[in-house]
Amino acid sequence: MKLSLIIPSFYPATVYGGPIFSTLHTCYALAKLDDMEIYVSTTNTNMTSKLDVETNKWKKFEDNFYVKYYDETKVDKFSLQLYLNVWKDIKIADVVHIQGIFNTPIPISLFFARLYKKPILLSPRGSLGAWCLENGSSSKQKWLEWFIKPFAYNIVWHATAEQEKNEIQAIFPNSKVEIISNGIEYDLFQEFSVFQKQEFMTKFAKKEIEVEKIIVSMGRLQKKKGFDILIDSFVIVLEQYPKAKLFIAGQNEDEEDNLLQQIKELGLVDKVFLTGAINGQEKIDFLANADLFVLPSHNENFGNVYVESLAAGTPIVASKNTPWSEVEEADCGKWVDNSVDETTSAILEMLTKDKEKMQVNSRKLAQKYDWKNIALQFKEVFEDIVMKNRKNKSKKEGGK
Repeated sequence: MKLSLIIPSFYPATVYGGPIFSTLHTCYALAKLDDMEIYVSTTNTNMTSKLDVETNKWKKFEDNFYVKYYDETKVDKFSLQLYLNVWKDIKIADVVHIQGIFNTPIPISLFFARLYKKPILLSPRGSLGAWCLENGSSSKQKWLEWFIKPFAYNIVWHATAEQEKNEIQAIFPNSKVEIISNGIEYDLFQEFSVFQKQEFMTKFAKKEIEVEKIIVSMGRLQKKKGFDILIDSFVIVLEQYPKAKLFIAGQNEDEEDNLLQQIKELGLVDKVFLTGAINGQEKIDFLANADLFVLPSHNENFGNVYVESLAAGTPIVASKNTPWSEVEEADCGKWVDNSVDETTSAILEMLTKDKEKMQVNSRKLAQKYDWKNIALQFKEVFEDIVMKNRKNKSKKEGGK
């Protein structure tokens, strides 16, 4: 089965955060399955620059896994090269998986996939949440009406959780939605360096300051993530744990200056640290050596970093705007409103829990999200929509 996966940006454009890694690992896992060939059509955008990659040519990532980067005519906006050529990639495929909503490659890819009568799986990647729709461009509703709605009921949608399914169907009622979560390389998160708290402080803050509790957070520095709520909560946490420290890791997306100003005004210099982006083994070490991970996001369709923290053995505090209610039943976290009061109470409660028990519970929950299991679920969906597409074609041809 030939899969055409169309996505506006792809690895190594890690500046875009978790979705880049989740898509990459899904492709690797799918390529290892029998009867699967993966062809990724993307661009060379890297937010404010271009990736140093060869364009308009298939690059082999692994057996049965190829990527073609089209040159961005205007960085992070549109690719004329993709518009003119992506039809060729779609035409040779058995099934088309399109990722994104408010990106210029999406409508043109939907159009050609329908033109060539290919079955389509569309992943909005969290962009249809109420908070996301209410913030940002005022033209989102028009975009949905003009460019997505004409295709919305002739495709299968992909959601990463029940919450995202509800968000999709709130806009496109009765649309067909399949739920497949994101995943992790679970085994990768079992190998990490163990730091004493002072070593952690020196490594990630570059300062030698006494530390008692280490709370971490991670995500692109944008308003959506609710880091301002976390910082306000941390002020109250310090009343009970005056030697606690908060570390926030992530690439800046227009929010860093606001957070630094908040830290300064609250007198949290040498208490709260923005580390910048952390990746690879350093990221695993960062998560595994913390006492608690907290991210009071305004909206997440999944939130890879939550399960990454769990896999590293660190319990979490997640907001009710994310799909992580199961951490409460698994006794490895709290799922609360992303208010300052609720976030503070959750942090204080989690810091009193037995750390070894939390590590065991966290890893146990994370295991079910291993990429091998996620890839099998995707393959089942692809096979199902291909089979149904063929039956529909046969019925139409038989009726002529």
